[in-house]
Amino acid sequence: MRLKSKHLHIVALNIPFPSNYGGVIDIFYKIKALSSLGVKVHLHCFEYGREKADVLNTMCETVTYYPRKMNWITILSKTPFIVKSRTSIQLLHNLSAKPIPIIFEGLHCCAYLNHPKLKDNQQFVRTHNIEQDYYKLLAKSEKKFGYKLYLYLEYLKIKRYESNLKHAKGLLTISDEDRAHFKNMSKSYLVRAFHPDNKVHSKIGHGTYALYHGNLAVAENENAALFLIQKVFKHLKYNLVIAGNKPTKKLRNEDLSFIENLIELLKKNDLTNLEISRDEGDDRGISIRLSQQSNIALPIENVNTRIVTNVGSIS
Repeated sequence: MRLKSKHLHIVALNIPFPSNYGGVIDIFYKIKALSSLGVKVHLHCFEYGREKADVLNTMCETVTYYPRKMNWITILSKTPFIVKSRTSIQLLHNLSAKPIPIIFEGLHCCAYLNHPKLKDNQQFVRTHNIEQDYYKLLAKSEKKFGYKLYLYLEYLKIKRYESNLKHAKGLLTISDEDRAHFKNMSKSYLVRAFHPDNKVHSKIGHGTYALYHGNLAVAENENAALFLIQKVFKHLKYNLVIAGNKPTKKLRNEDLSFIENLIELLKKNDLTNLEISRDEGDDRGISIRLSQQSNIALPIENVNTRIVTNVGSIS
């Protein structure tokens, strides 16, 4: 894929700074790489749960923020909530005002893909994940009936909505598995994840603990963490550190200590990564956090379980 214009719209599903979980890590370092190549990025961010970030102004030609529509009416739409909640007439106007290429970050941002007002814009989609698989597995793991029902309905909506990707000029897939999934929808390009690491930092020797990292508010990750605590490391002579935002009450009831700063922990260079196998067929996306941690992982040799909080989640 070669862009004829040196200007580019990027529509981001969230404000990509701080870059502390998979999706925004990819977006932030993609912008940084494009900026270093002289591409003038016009960034459009949906705003929820994060502050506006001045650092983005240093890398982008323009940065515009739009509120995400977090309400029940949006949830009741036939369009997936992750898409319907990211609509804005102002966004459509701003995109059509500059007939330059657009990258929609994820299915989440594709509400205006193939819109008549954007007929003069080349339109690409960065697929961070196979979202229908992701939501199906989230629904399977969730215990609360109301939220489980929402996740399952969202899975069905996403599965139907995914066919809209055929309207993209190209799909920028993040893994070989994703490319195989999307290849019949539109022309697919394999574009590996953008991240800050360009070399391996691990030292020679043995580490002292294993690290499991995930968004601990997600049932799938909570279940994995509890399994490790109660069924695996309880019987081993190795340390386990569990890292992630919003540990649930179940996790907090475990005999654990809490550490706030994952980055400082990683700088000690004494960890080994612990990768949990997903269900058969679950090859969705990649873990950018895992790829970062792999750059500094070591073998482990020696008992406790701790939780690190406020560090973001795996996307």
